[in-house]
Amino acid sequence: MASLRTLTSELSALGALAISMPLRFVLPRERFDPAAPHPTPVVFVHGFLGDPTNFLVLRSFLSGRGIRNFASFSYPPRLDYQRLAGRLEQTIEVVCLAAGAPEVDVVGHSLGGLVARYLVELGDGRRVRRLVTLGSPYYSDRLPQRELAIFGSHDPFVPAPLGARDRVVVMGCGHWTLLYHPPVLRTVACFLGSRTAAAPAREAA
Repeated sequence: MASLRTLTSELSALGALAISMPLRFVLPRERFDPAAPHPTPVVFVHGFLGDPTNFLVLRSFLSGRGIRNFASFSYPPRLDYQRLAGRLEQTIEVVCLAAGAPEVDVVGHSLGGLVARYLVELGDGRRVRRLVTLGSPYYSDRLPQRELAIFGSHDPFVPAPLGARDRVVVMGCGHWTLLYHPPVLRTVACFLGSRTAAAPAREAA
């Protein structure tokens, strides 16, 4: 029964993502408010075949908590994340200049998280204050200290790791519902808004 509920939620989330894609043409222009309660800009990086509108729900949730300086990094469908990391670094530099900010936070879903993590691991992500990855592939047992990695317990594409101390597994959540699931939204907001980069508990209800 739980698996059926998760499948239904995944299909609903995927449908919502598809319906929201035309909204990219009415997304507000990137404007940065240095007087915002949380002035650090947040750069969103969508996954393979994704779109900046994938983060509309998360953007709205963060805005209600004083985190409202947003930017997006978008790219055509491709899997060579190493080359995309260089483009992401350029985008971050442009955002920092436009916002007058020394650093940014980055939130990446699926492949987008892999791109951002690769940038940080290379040492070229010096402008990245905190990194949140949602259902992003992992190829080692170690994650950057400033990364909060969140996985869905029922993700068919990127299975949740077993026995990991520094990763959050959200129960009853799939791959696409990571973008909507209330515990995920709360965990991301808490991590980005806290004064320290301590990761939340491993499992979120």
